[in-house]
Amino acid sequence: METRLITLNSEDAQKINGEYNSNLFFNIPNIVDENPDISHLEVSLDSATIPVSWYLINDLTNTLTYIYNSSQFTLTLTNGNYNGSTMITELTNKFDDNGLTVVITLSQVTGLLLFKFANAISPVEFIYNTGLMKILGFTQSTSGVAVVPQLPMNLLGIQKINICSGNLSTLSSFSSSPSLSNQVIQSIPIDVPSFHQITYLDKANHFGRMKSRFLSNIDIQLLDEFGRFIEMNGIEFTLSFVIRIFRKYRVTHDNINIPKEEIKEEKKVKEEDKEEEGKDDELELLSQK
Repeated sequence: METRLITLNSEDAQKINGEYNSNLFFNIPNIVDENPDISHLEVSLDSATIPVSWYLINDLTNTLTYIYNSSQFTLTLTNGNYNGSTMITELTNKFDDNGLTVVITLSQVTGLLLFKFANAISPVEFIYNTGLMKILGFTQSTSGVAVVPQLPMNLLGIQKINICSGNLSTLSSFSSSPSLSNQVIQSIPIDVPSFHQITYLDKANHFGRMKSRFLSNIDIQLLDEFGRFIEMNGIEFTLSFVIRIFRKYRVTHDNINIPKEEIKEEKKVKEEDKEEEGKDDELELLSQK
């Protein structure tokens, strides 16, 4: 078995999705050449250093759409990290910009929000989406002049980073998400606050058998638990992979290892067979006379 150590710095990559910095292509040809002697390859994420630079509210989670008095409006929040108090302030100001006065409260017991609209001339209908509405606790479109989401507000944000790759994809990973499939090389839980750094080391020595038996160039995607690209906000990160190369064992006469005792026994048997053959020849000659 042979090994290859591959170290990647996102700064050296072609950035497919710009400052999101989570869909990358590394031009590294001939890492493992195609060879009929190779049985298979295995890959492992050996280490990673990833800054927690993404925001809770980002380009995918910053809009709230509602219908009021037969007209549709969209609020766009400022991208960033929020707590309960700052989220309420931001939402209140955005509704006010659209001419709606709302008092928003957060229950300290249930974690549920309450949107109470003052002097509304019609119900306000919140249109469900899987971005901001999901964060606020909505599971469906809801209308009224006093609106309460179905679930508590969730400001935890992304829970894990899935390190994915097409070129490194394996037969050994499975996911409940169709968008992730078997392209996940490793899944890293996020256990540090925003603006800190995740340091990952492969203590379990986990290797997956790759689909391909050769490797040239590497693509990398950083996806959240929902299969969405993480917005790294232009901040760089590093990854290290280990590739294990398994070759086919070609058997020849020279590389067959036979114990010496068996070789001696084999020679002895051959010599005895020759003696027996000689005796048979003598008997045949005597019988002819």
